[in-house]
Amino acid sequence: MTLYAALTCGLFLGCASQRSTTTVLTDVPVETQEWRYGRTRGRELQTEHYKIRTTLDDPSLLDAVPQAIETAYAYYRTLVPSAAQPKKRMPVYLFARRNEWMHFTKQLAGPRAKTLLKVRNGGYMERGVTVIEYVVHQTTFPILAHEGMHQYLFYCVNRRIPAWLNEGLSVLCEGQRWGRAGLTEFDAWYNPSRRNRLADALLRDDLIPLERLLRINAGHVIGGTNQKIGTYYAQLWGLMLFLREGADGKYAASFERLLTQLGREDLEPFARAAFVGSQQKRYNYGTALFRAFISKDIDTVEQECRAFLRKRVLGEK
Repeated sequence: MTLYAALTCGLFLGCASQRSTTTVLTDVPVETQEWRYGRTRGRELQTEHYKIRTTLDDPSLLDAVPQAIETAYAYYRTLVPSAAQPKKRMPVYLFARRNEWMHFTKQLAGPRAKTLLKVRNGGYMERGVTVIEYVVHQTTFPILAHEGMHQYLFYCVNRRIPAWLNEGLSVLCEGQRWGRAGLTEFDAWYNPSRRNRLADALLRDDLIPLERLLRINAGHVIGGTNQKIGTYYAQLWGLMLFLREGADGKYAASFERLLTQLGREDLEPFARAAFVGSQQKRYNYGTALFRAFISKDIDTVEQECRAFLRKRVLGEK
């Protein structure tokens, strides 16, 4: 949820890679009507899958949001294609001002608001509602896609998903390319903020150990330093790319199987079975699920992942 300090051109471009993209929707039907938040006039934009309420008044942004959010939905379905369709339009609130976002957060989240108000750049999904504070285009639209994936999983999978997978898939959705006519594609590798944060952590040898990364969630880092928060999300981004492409595709089929099962059935029995057959003293869903689908040898995966990231992010041979 934080943006970046640029390093070098090489870190932005990376190496040639397998790219997961989706066709951009160019003609998104939208029903528009007036909406108010307190005394502020706004708009309600209804698309096929979303009900978007916003206090934005910039016509170009009001045109861009429905196209971007429905294209994001199509992208989510490429990542977890076996998920169900939502039974109703998913609610999104996009506020033009921080004070509106804060007021709404206090009304929506109750006791949880204290934690959510620590979120930098104003974006979260709570109980199926996506709530975004508009900052600038290059910050807000990736956050909208990120939180939209959380919302997609909430409505269309509706099962408990460990944080490393939930947040990891959401970070994959941040990579976007835009042109004069709007969004042109989603590209998971094109994510300068995460790439540069990950590069910094690699150079400082300050990555979170994989065993811990699989156990913790965003709540363990929200409220910490920008560096700590950034490393958490950047490392999950790198882990997702590694599982899809790293070690000569060693884990790609297993990761795809995990995503396929994610949309079809409860994953907890798989995790429980992996825990029973392990030497682990304490059950942790995230770790057990990784062992069930990806590998029981987490230390080896970590070494391979770090080598992959140093090569692809830092350009090492």
